[in-house]
Amino acid sequence: MVEVHKVSGAAFDGNVYLVLDEHPILVDAGMMARTTLKNIKKYIDLPEIEMIVLTHCHHDHTGAAPEIKQATGAELLLSEKEVGCIGDNLTTVSYLFGLEAPEYKVDGTLRDGMILDLGDWKLEVMETPGHSIGSICLYDPNAKVLFSGDTVFPDGSIGRTDMYGGSIDMLVKSIEKLSRLDVKTMYPGHMEITNIDVNRQIQMSLRFARSVL
Repeated sequence: MVEVHKVSGAAFDGNVYLVLDEHPILVDAGMMARTTLKNIKKYIDLPEIEMIVLTHCHHDHTGAAPEIKQATGAELLLSEKEVGCIGDNLTTVSYLFGLEAPEYKVDGTLRDGMILDLGDWKLEVMETPGHSIGSICLYDPNAKVLFSGDTVFPDGSIGRTDMYGGSIDMLVKSIEKLSRLDVKTMYPGHMEITNIDVNRQIQMSLRFARSVL
């Protein structure tokens, strides 16, 4: 049975998820490596993590990536459309946190339609631009789980589009794509995990996004 644990290091971090399957992964890295690594150790030895999958390049999701990669030895993956954002204070919005964007190298890039085979779960990479130019979500149609990054949040909330690479028009199209999925559990980039009528919550997000077009 697959286990998912939220192991984020601080209140302002993006959510960091430890997915325990045959091939354990992290979804996002947050900003606070020390606390996140401490939380991970409650469930698994660090070298057992095989991949760190970044949903987008923003600092609250990637700032700790170099340190967590070094501690785990895991492969680091990011959208092919955002590799050029690495180390840039504007595109990673690290300036909003008063921090410098770290430099690091990825081991591979993510593209729409790729399948990350974890064992029981096969997570499909879905390009969902709008919050950032290369935002992605991860979806398993059998388990009906969605890692939604900062594209949609619970209760009809949506990712902001007023930063570099943001586009409300693109976000609407991305949420339209998500609205066609059957989702039982959503693991958002912020806020809490939800399994309460998730399809309806995504429809609420879609209506809200369309209302601000």
